[in-house]
Amino acid sequence: MAMSVLLAATLWTLLLVITSGSALAFQDPATSQAGAGNLRDTPSQAPPSPTQVSHLPASTSKMNRMDCPRSADPHRRHTGCKDEELDWEETLSHDLAGLRSKMWKLGISTSLSYTGLLQTNATGGPHQIWGYAGQLVAGLNVDLGKLLKVKGMSVYVGGSWGTGDNLSASLGTLFPVNSIWASTYYLGEMYLQQTLLKSRLTALGGRLAAANTFATLPVFNNYVNYGLNPNPYPLGGNDIAFLGPPTGTEWGVQATYILTPAVQISAGLFNNNLNSASGQNHGTDWTLQQGNKGALVVAQVSYYPHGIVTDQGKQGEYTVGLISDNNSFSTVPGGEAKSGGYVGAFAMGQEMVYQPDGRGTMRGLTVWGSWAYNSKPLISIVPLFWGAGASYQGLISKRKNDAVSVGWIYGQVSRYVPDTTAEQILEVNYRWLYRRFLSITPDFQYIWNPGGHSVPGVTVVGVKASITF
Repeated sequence: MAMSVLLAATLWTLLLVITSGSALAFQDPATSQAGAGNLRDTPSQAPPSPTQVSHLPASTSKMNRMDCPRSADPHRRHTGCKDEELDWEETLSHDLAGLRSKMWKLGISTSLSYTGLLQTNATGGPHQIWGYAGQLVAGLNVDLGKLLKVKGMSVYVGGSWGTGDNLSASLGTLFPVNSIWASTYYLGEMYLQQTLLKSRLTALGGRLAAANTFATLPVFNNYVNYGLNPNPYPLGGNDIAFLGPPTGTEWGVQATYILTPAVQISAGLFNNNLNSASGQNHGTDWTLQQGNKGALVVAQVSYYPHGIVTDQGKQGEYTVGLISDNNSFSTVPGGEAKSGGYVGAFAMGQEMVYQPDGRGTMRGLTVWGSWAYNSKPLISIVPLFWGAGASYQGLISKRKNDAVSVGWIYGQVSRYVPDTTAEQILEVNYRWLYRRFLSITPDFQYIWNPGGHSVPGVTVVGVKASITF
């Protein structure tokens, strides 16, 4: 009953916001700033030739959404990517002799990628440990508008198969040194999506992951450490119902509304079954209540100073949000007692501040910052989080799609955990984009006070390879 009341309240709130927002002047983002440049991650800004067009979806010559820099890769994919038309140049298999184009005309598209990461602690830790983690991720999207003539409706199903070792557990770090490890196979997100009001409103319902929509920035994809990519980790580390697959998902509903060409609002209501969130039964534990109560609620407002769609290569985005969960949580450090829910907040932003080739180009320097806070350190292992960094794409002029990135994060450990302060991490990496479907990223991380304890720091080095099939 309580779940139904919360759901109804959230839907009514969204309806009121949408109704009031409709009264504001709105310029269609698809037609605003008509002179914007192509943001595709390609060496050239030239449009495809007629021959190429015959083998590519219609959107190849348009820009990618900011929240979807690589629509063909299903790994931790933002929900904004689901209806983004794929570019075969982002895949190893391209159009598969015309098969994908034929499927696309029917409204069916598939995606598959593999990410592998080899890491070791060069210094620190009990002894040197080598760890490998791999993640094979698949996605299936069905556009019911094309297949069944149901305008604006589509269905998405994802899944993953993970292998390898959990290096973070061996090193005792607070923030996992990678976002790849999740052993065995899991069913991922599975939901129905409907777009309305000339695509200004997008609503989803089904098995969802809040982390795939909320509190994330495009620049976070350039990093390896889980504390940076894809969200400020404490949001999920304090409440695993927020985290995305692998391992788990939750029943939920969410909606995103483009209020103006520069402002977007999003809100979501999610179940908080911890068994489901941890991926029990390989992601098929769909029970609503297993000792949990209430719901996880997330809402955010995002500001795109250069336009939500036609951003002209500047890639500016600023987001503030609230998160709340009225479930019962184990107290820290030992979980020997239970306490009520929490309220938290987050803020983040990125901006491309330097473009040597001029506006409308992708080469240049992007700076970013992030912050997250949880009001209840009794149940939150990391109540305060800070992050900052910079990423330069095309530092080497002949390698315009490569990116060098540096990031720093700070996680304050709860005062209820004795003899701890904060864990800090510095990450530096270089993403070498051999082709649009294959990247290799040598990575360096240094961790101060692993786990927040006054122990020697740890140096982690590794290399990540990602390929989209």
